[in-house]
Amino acid sequence: MHPVRQTNRELQIPSTGITLLEGPGYFGKDVRIVVQQWTALLLSQGHAVHWIDGGHRFDPSSFFPLMRSLNCHIEEGLRRLYIGRGFTLHQLHALIARVRHEVTLTKASIIVIDGMLAMFLDEQIKRFESRSILRHCLAALQELSQSCPVVVLDGKTTSPLHQQLKHTMRPYLSQRLKGQWENQKRRGLRFWNKDEQYVIDTKPMMNQHQQRLNELTSIARDG
Repeated sequence: MHPVRQTNRELQIPSTGITLLEGPGYFGKDVRIVVQQWTALLLSQGHAVHWIDGGHRFDPSSFFPLMRSLNCHIEEGLRRLYIGRGFTLHQLHALIARVRHEVTLTKASIIVIDGMLAMFLDEQIKRFESRSILRHCLAALQELSQSCPVVVLDGKTTSPLHQQLKHTMRPYLSQRLKGQWENQKRRGLRFWNKDEQYVIDTKPMMNQHQQRLNELTSIARDG
């Protein structure tokens, strides 16, 4: 067995295929900051991004400090950020089916599926139906990912069903990266796959998010 090779180079934006980013938090909450950085960078360069929210947690204002740091005009950049929110599994399924056609118009450079598996754990949905819909979604995304990379966010396993759904995803994935905090201060995220490790310094990103919180607090006080 070969040792895992550690690298200090930046974790690159995927160029093709489906990439699963797994974090230590709830359905990828802790690793979302990395994909937000990628998204802000692409928007600042004039690219379009599709972001499908399956976890009811998308906040466009979280991009503001990142975009400012890249000298990206916020309103202009947000026009290239196409947001879809799925509040049920069937809505999420419809969004993923539709994005295949939308990308031909927007020429997007990346598609993000945030908290995708959260919708598949709905107790109102039969397990067979849940896995069937997941396979259909992944097949559609796999076809699309040949020309536009797809990043799926997920987190630690919460149940046996969650584990089964992750197993269902494996044949469709081009890359699977697991993330873990380097220490209790959450200064750095360590990602690894079968061959490599990447260490990402999240302090600059966290500082930008703290700046956003300070700005919102200031506005609230002034009001």
